[in-house]
Amino acid sequence: MNKNNDTYPEPDKKELHSDQSFDEKIFYLTKSISSLDSELEGIKENLQKRKSENTTLRVLFYTGLLVLLVGFLYSNSVLQRAHMRSLEKNIITLEQRLSHDINQAKVNLELDIQESKEKVKFIEGTDIFSTLKRMDYAISQLHPTKEQTTTLINQVRLNTDDFSNILKNQPETFRSK
Repeated sequence: MNKNNDTYPEPDKKELHSDQSFDEKIFYLTKSISSLDSELEGIKENLQKRKSENTTLRVLFYTGLLVLLVGFLYSNSVLQRAHMRSLEKNIITLEQRLSHDINQAKVNLELDIQESKEKVKFIEGTDIFSTLKRMDYAISQLHPTKEQTTTLINQVRLNTDDFSNILKNQPETFRSK
């Protein structure tokens, strides 16, 4: 009550004595009640102000949190999209590089096969297939006594068959050259 001395006048501080008249006592009590009433009204107004201030602060706080959350989610999605674009570009670059390397290896292999075909021709007009057939016939005429030699001969025959199959399966363009 001492806080609001300037705003709310205090009733006179007369003590209630038994020698005072009944009207004076009533007047004094009415004055005290009215000053208490005015103080209560002031306190009520302060409480209403504080309540509205608290509500305003809560609204600002939650609005700030919402703005931060939306900003975080937006920036996160933007970063994810940028990361995905970067990954896509890297994948495309790697695919192009791999395709180029595969094509280069294919061209080099075809050139090596073509060169080896030309080197293998022993007699003019005789191709590699005729030579391989003659070699197979010559090997089949051998009758080794050791098991190790037989294993080596069989291995040579298998390798010859594989090599013949590879050459037969080459595209027509390289067979005709």
